[in-house]
Amino acid sequence: MRVGWGRGFCGVVALLAGCTADTASIIPLKWQKVLDSPTGQNGSVLGPDGPGTFDEVGNFTVSAFEDGGVTYLYYGGADASGSCPGLGNAHFRIGLATSTDGVSFGRVAGTAFGGAVLDDGSPGTFDSYLTDGPYVLKDGAVYRMWYSGSDQPYQNCAAAAGQNPLADDRRIGYAESTDGVHWTKFYDGDGPGGSVLPLGAAGDIDAQQVAYARVIKDGDGYKMYYSANDVTDTWRVALAVSTDARHWTKVRGKIADGAVLDVGNPGAFDAACAYQPTVVKEQSDLYRMWYRACPSADPTVGGPSQGFIGYAESNDGVTWIKVNAGGAESEALDPGPPGEFDSGGLTSPSVFLDGATWTLYYAGFDASGRYRAGLARAPGP
Repeated sequence: MRVGWGRGFCGVVALLAGCTADTASIIPLKWQKVLDSPTGQNGSVLGPDGPGTFDEVGNFTVSAFEDGGVTYLYYGGADASGSCPGLGNAHFRIGLATSTDGVSFGRVAGTAFGGAVLDDGSPGTFDSYLTDGPYVLKDGAVYRMWYSGSDQPYQNCAAAAGQNPLADDRRIGYAESTDGVHWTKFYDGDGPGGSVLPLGAAGDIDAQQVAYARVIKDGDGYKMYYSANDVTDTWRVALAVSTDARHWTKVRGKIADGAVLDVGNPGAFDAACAYQPTVVKEQSDLYRMWYRACPSADPTVGGPSQGFIGYAESNDGVTWIKVNAGGAESEALDPGPPGEFDSGGLTSPSVFLDGATWTLYYAGFDASGRYRAGLARAPGP
């Protein structure tokens, strides 16, 4: 169990100067993991599928929402094509599982490879090797999906020992559906290869990669919180806005050369990465963000290592303040103990308010690097 802070910035301000009389009181979110799903393994709610499926090896990234009493869980699945441990150079595709109680999930068979609902792109496309990191927004009668795509594996395991570079060309793709199961990709965006978002200029926080987009509808427009990767392979959160959900304008934040959420100071639980955000606009002046946090880089490949869930708040969706969420290092949710599916770390949080309950789905990995989907809940307002 971990605690997140509620309305207002009193939790941060109190550390500096105390709260004024008209500041709203702090309402903690007491996250409790749900570890008894009959469809998961070692505390997860969804594990790998059987031989020959698109997710035979693991579920790497998740996105969830509730609609009409059904929870839709979209996730990136890894097949068995990889030649190195874990998910390093497996192919990824996107699948769907649904639940009526949010705990027991059944897969929805798609028409793509191995039961996926969204396949990799054809040779020569920016997403020909990886189609992963989905985020789905039901927007009226249209289901909109943003995903991460690459023509490289996550890790080149065939390289020389100690020289296993990570993919450095992830882009954001876009697809639409009328039923949430059958999808059509669009390659007409403003980014490389028809992807959604252009890269930044040399020296920018998103000069190397853009990925893991999370979109909310806000008034008459849309806000996209995306993960920005620079030439040092550091991941932060950046922002873009749109009026049609198809063409985007970047909005520079006030920190770290344009980020809206930066990594923490040395020694912090998010010193090495702060990305994969999920954002909920709870009230007109209260935006909540949960994000993946890494205390250090993986010494073997240089990319993110471990994983906690951090928390931040904003009153306009642009300027964010990290808030102490009650963990030992201010985090909102920790890895599990040895033996549980998420003992190695947590990634890709997906949060929504379901009636009187806050719901947080995430991907967790164990000491062997195998990923599965997990769930935590907290009392709502």
